[in-house]
Amino acid sequence: MAANEHKNLSSANRHFPKGFESASNETVLTKGIGTPGFNDGNLEWTSNVNIGVTYYKMQGFLTGILNYQFGEDIADTKSPYEIAKDYGFTTVPAGLFSVTNAFRMGQGHLITANTNVTSISGWITSSGANTVTIALCKITPAEGVTTNLVPTIVSEVTVTGLSNNNKMVRVLDTTITTPALLAGDIIFPMVKEGVAGSDIFMNIEILTSSF
Repeated sequence: MAANEHKNLSSANRHFPKGFESASNETVLTKGIGTPGFNDGNLEWTSNVNIGVTYYKMQGFLTGILNYQFGEDIADTKSPYEIAKDYGFTTVPAGLFSVTNAFRMGQGHLITANTNVTSISGWITSSGANTVTIALCKITPAEGVTTNLVPTIVSEVTVTGLSNNNKMVRVLDTTITTPALLAGDIIFPMVKEGVAGSDIFMNIEILTSSF
């Protein structure tokens, strides 16, 4: 009889879960809510689109300069929306963050579990017709360490303003350069403009998935 136990059957002799053949693609088998305290929920196939998915909203405004800028300190009255701290460089790898600047950045979001960035999606408006580059970055802090932090580019997106803050410009990136994030990482946007001086407004969402 032991040879006939389910665990000993070959794959060819095992049946799929109930309802597998008629279930839609991109679904998973789960147990429904049922009656509280009775554990009597039914098995059901549920879309896997939002399983393990987290959205991080990043919204702000700035006057563009050639260097990248990042969010104001959380003690600033316009934090977290004002992006006015000059990074000092036009490329992300050229600079560093002090622990204070990184931790107290108004646009920073803490990652609580290992995950991957799958898309950057949203809109900007600009009073100018110049290129606007958004760099989604991450830092990896360590407890008790005061050494400056090196930011890593998760992905960069460049769009062109339409000289009118009443005209929206689509921001969309699904080809992420460095998608992996670790628990404890902090992600944040930095923004620069090809020609300085435009009033820029940004509203984007970062989508991550653990699966």
